[in-house]
Amino acid sequence: MTQRRKPVVDPKALGSLLRERRKSLGKTLTEIAKITSVDVGQLSRFENGQMKKDGGNLQKLLAALQKLEAANVPPGSLSVVDRFAAIIKRSNRHAEAATAFVNALEQLM
Repeated sequence: MTQRRKPVVDPKALGSLLRERRKSLGKTLTEIAKITSVDVGQLSRFENGQMKKDGGNLQKLLAALQKLEAANVPPGSLSVVDRFAAIIKRSNRHAEAATAFVNALEQLM
């Protein structure tokens, strides 16, 4: 049986990133709570780095922030290169997928 390892993430750093993302979208904790159906207090604890083992509400928050971010970018406002760079920065998995994609394209050329 293959055991999946969880990535090591600094909760305080993750909380800061969540807060920055929310504020850059111009949303309050109350607005995010309405969108995600996650309690404002829980969202505040996430932003303060007080994560619990249960990741369901955290996943709701991340999904909502990603949807809001996508909705805030008008189609055609970013170049393909900028969009690709933004995808790579999302996570190591995105970067790995992007690398595999570029390698596959190079093989076709």
